[in-house]
Amino acid sequence: MAKFNGTFDAPMDFIPPPLPDSSWFWPEHGMLENDTLKLFMSEFITNNGPPGWNFEFHNTYLVYMSYPELELLFMEVLPYHDLNGVMYGNQLLADGGYTYIYGRRDGPNNVANAHLARVASGNLSAPWEFYNGSGWSTDATTSAWITFQQVSQQYAAFKHQGKYVMLTQQIWLGTKIYTLTADAPEGPWENFTEIYSTPLPFPDMFTYNAWAHPQFNEQDELLVSYNSNGDFWQIFNNVELYRPTFIRVPFEMIDSSFILNSISQQNPGKKEEVVLHQNIPNPVLNKTTVALSLLKEQFVSLELYNPQGIRITSFFNRELNPGTHKVTIDLDAFPAGMYFFRVDNHVKKLIKL
Repeated sequence: MAKFNGTFDAPMDFIPPPLPDSSWFWPEHGMLENDTLKLFMSEFITNNGPPGWNFEFHNTYLVYMSYPELELLFMEVLPYHDLNGVMYGNQLLADGGYTYIYGRRDGPNNVANAHLARVASGNLSAPWEFYNGSGWSTDATTSAWITFQQVSQQYAAFKHQGKYVMLTQQIWLGTKIYTLTADAPEGPWENFTEIYSTPLPFPDMFTYNAWAHPQFNEQDELLVSYNSNGDFWQIFNNVELYRPTFIRVPFEMIDSSFILNSISQQNPGKKEEVVLHQNIPNPVLNKTTVALSLLKEQFVSLELYNPQGIRITSFFNRELNPGTHKVTIDLDAFPAGMYFFRVDNHVKKLIKL
């Protein structure tokens, strides 16, 4: 049964904000500790900005709720923002006996840098340590950004096959979604890679809040979501404008070592196998990228078929070296419909809009 407060006709806040008439909570990340659900909530208050953007960050609260009843127990203001200006709660990551708490600190023009704190696993309420650029300190004022790459207001961080992955979106409200990888939770972060560009099929549309959902990985592909929005009045006329969208991104597009590890784990007796992953984006308006990987040099042919199994064209035929290869193909001249692209015996479905 859905959890809510009040009635359908007179709903009440699930988690009441401190200033009911002028503030509200934006949910960040959370985790379960000792039968208590602990959620980070960013409190925003209204200001005199332009309509639609007339709000500003005020505080971060740590909210405690019983589990599984989801009854509000109490909430407390995190003290650290007043000390270092960091908004914590973008992502929580349990790893190696610690819970890592990723946050962001706004700079000029509201462009944020990523910051990181940690606490011993099991008690988010204990005193934190803060990454200061070279190590960990109990002094919150020493917190330093963890990557040169500035991040969007919502970004994700998680661990995959021994590496740490950060996912962020182009600033401000850009279409490009990027990833970085590191060998430690704090970095150094490298391998800055564009993994997707969100389509904008409607006028005045924009996308934001790209987020990774690694708990739903399938077939070596990462589930990624992003939100779209646009002209306020058009929202009421077009249900496709204001909504979430989910895509799956092959892990080898993020870091080539991921797919090579997967090949070795899944096919220990077939080191020569070509791995073909879904094109990105799909569906596609005109151009899309196909990624494939192999463990030894071999001849590869990438072909396109119609639903009747008739080969339409071949995009390339050549020898490829070991590793991951990304091929951009242009489908602008092809009519809308369903197609299949093939490498050897590997086939994926493609939708042309």
